[in-house]
Amino acid sequence: MLAGLTLYFVLFRSIQYLLVFLTPIRQFDTSTLLLLNELCSSPSEINNYWNKYFWNKLLSWDTVFFIKNMTSENGKPQFEHEYAFSQLWPSLVRFFVKNNNKNVYHVLKVAVAIENVLFYLSGVVLYFLTKKMFSQNIKQSQFSRSIARKTSLLFFLTSAAGFLTSIYSEPLSFFLTFVGIWSRECSISIPVLGRFDIPWRYWFSYSFISMTCFTLASLNRSNCVLLGIYFVFDLIELIKNRKLVKAICFPLLSGSLMLSALLYQQYYLPYKTFCPQRGEWCKSELLPNFFVTKTSLYSYVQGHYWGVGFMKYWTLNNIPNFLLAVPNIIILIYSSVYFSEIYPFHNLKALVWIARALIVIVCFFAHVQILNRIASFLPLHLWYLADRLVKTSDQKKMENPKGDDRIVKFYIYWLVFWIPLQTVLFAAFLPPA
Repeated sequence: MLAGLTLYFVLFRSIQYLLVFLTPIRQFDTSTLLLLNELCSSPSEINNYWNKYFWNKLLSWDTVFFIKNMTSENGKPQFEHEYAFSQLWPSLVRFFVKNNNKNVYHVLKVAVAIENVLFYLSGVVLYFLTKKMFSQNIKQSQFSRSIARKTSLLFFLTSAAGFLTSIYSEPLSFFLTFVGIWSRECSISIPVLGRFDIPWRYWFSYSFISMTCFTLASLNRSNCVLLGIYFVFDLIELIKNRKLVKAICFPLLSGSLMLSALLYQQYYLPYKTFCPQRGEWCKSELLPNFFVTKTSLYSYVQGHYWGVGFMKYWTLNNIPNFLLAVPNIIILIYSSVYFSEIYPFHNLKALVWIARALIVIVCFFAHVQILNRIASFLPLHLWYLADRLVKTSDQKKMENPKGDDRIVKFYIYWLVFWIPLQTVLFAAFLPPA
């Protein structure tokens, strides 16, 4: 199994990096060149053959901000808007950089290596998570192995495409999310007659491992805060079954610790760093001299610098961006319906809630096209695709697909078109981002 997954991963990544190499060296945006002129010691280093034709192309879009933090003296952002980007991911890279080397290309190569390792390990963890998830609901080992294999392969063919060839923070959250979900699945008791339970012997795996993974994933990527819905769901289930002590010691404790960490990062640290001198959002305390403001620094930065807010993205010129997100919107909607009504699994109910919440938030509050980049932190739609592919693999249904199978076929065709196109667009620093 691992040999096959590894071969597919290496082959797929090799094709992607070949596309990056073949992309024209003249980038649409000049941010990369400006940054390199600031960070590099000489023009000859920038124009080195491999730097010019390969590595420079990986410094596109948000990677400019990540590499700045990775190579800075103190590892902290220089400007306010840079606080919108993960501080956890650059810190991890700095930990692995040999002798604290600040050479931009050395740091870039280390970061790309870690990115690929995390991406690969995420696929491996997802395989075992999928196998466990489906073996609990369907007592057919061969079926669960087939779905697990296809899920991991589909995960490697993510619509995030070119972004994951570089140094984005998503793979770290993928890995933490899948480990957290796997640990939670190992802890809960599959309900019989609605009797949801978490045995006491699994307190550590649930209230420490899952909580830590979900918290770190959320500190790394803001969309992962939706993983807290797991704790809300489990809290409701335990209260319904009158297991009040367990409700407090498992989901309530875990959720409270996760919330505390987010409040510390999003409110306390920024408030202590910038306030009261900064003004604006600093002056909106809910209570006098209290660090919790009406909006966090992250929310303020997103709204002030990128225009993020309720329906602010709903303009005529953004219609192409909505169209780009349509395939993932459709597949997430179909997967949530599939696993809640057509093919219901009790242990997938929380994930269905999370998928629906993600759709609403991205469509109404964010730049909708980022769904193509962040959707893979949820395995629900991958399980939907894999399940339908396995169930039709020995039949001729895919020749004339209907219903769900038609959706699956069109989505995979879209991936075949989108992945190479988006990889080249990313390397050329061209929209969409």
